Amino acid sequence: MNNQIETFEGSKHFRLNQVAKGVFAAISVPGTGSLGNAAIIDLGDATIVVDTFTTIQAAEDLKAAAMYLTGKPVSYVVNTHWHSDHTSGNQVFAPKAQIISTSATREMMDTFGRNRLSQQLSNPEPIYQAIDEIEKKIQNETDEKLKRDMQWENASDREYMKILPDLVYTLPKITFDHQMSIHGSDLSVQLITYGGGHTQSDAFVYLPEQKIAVMGDLVLSKHHPVMNNANPQEWLNILEQVELLNIETIIPGHGEVCSMKELHEVKGYIKDIVALVEETVQSNRSIHDILIPNAYQDWYFSTYFKSNLKKVYDLTIQSTD
Repeated sequence: MNNQIETFEGSKHFRLNQVAKGVFAAISVPGTGSLGNAAIIDLGDATIVVDTFTTIQAAEDLKAAAMYLTGKPVSYVVNTHWHSDHTSGNQVFAPKAQIISTSATREMMDTFGRNRLSQQLSNPEPIYQAIDEIEKKIQNETDEKLKRDMQWENASDREYMKILPDLVYTLPKITFDHQMSIHGSDLSVQLITYGGGHTQSDAFVYLPEQKIAVMGDLVLSKHHPVMNNANPQEWLNILEQVELLNIETIIPGHGEVCSMKELHEVKGYIKDIVALVEETVQSNRSIHDILIPNAYQDWYFSTYFKSNLKKVYDLTIQSTD
């Protein structure tokens, strides 16, 4: 099967990685139209794709890869959460594939996501301005790692803006609230949600027999978790429940295929951020003085460190009011 991956013409948006028989990770290439990771699962008589990237082109390449690897059109698409780097490619798979998410994720997409898209379409100017402003900041940035992360982020934003006029916002057709199983002739998967941690609602795809989980953004490998829509305590609670499952291999929302070690690292990161902010608030110092701890210096998405601090700070202040 690995030969098959090598002969796939491939995509500038992702690299394919066979995780187990019938299970493939599509790992995002930074600065392209994917941004997040996706997965392809061959159930035997049906094919599942998990998450659909940021752009139409990246999603089309994913659809082609799924067809190439499994010999079948995609039957199901799972959106792990509502963020656009996991859902913008949905239109490429509809109406032939059934798109599935939690009820709350569909609700977020149907309200907030849809409204945000219509604002972007009716007035794209602020986004272009933001891209230009970051471009200027990139020129002056002396921290090489931060500079590279900013460049990749800006490149992905440009890719998204290119497809914006052609984006058809495509909602899930099937929803679940706790758990749902899909059984194929060869493999079975469980779609599970323990609520919302990274966003208002997060789901993941679990293959019990293979001890594999496709975790969406609940687990990132060597990337700063993105906490803009997060509930840090709930996120930790969810990861604790995930630890009770028999998982050896994780396809994360961002970064390379990993193991439970990276799940523990994400837990450590969230706890560290919360502790740093609480300590700073108690000693009346400014969160702007907090530097990235050594443990996370080499992680990607370093641009999110400041916004993560601010999010936790806002939550800390709210809870003391």
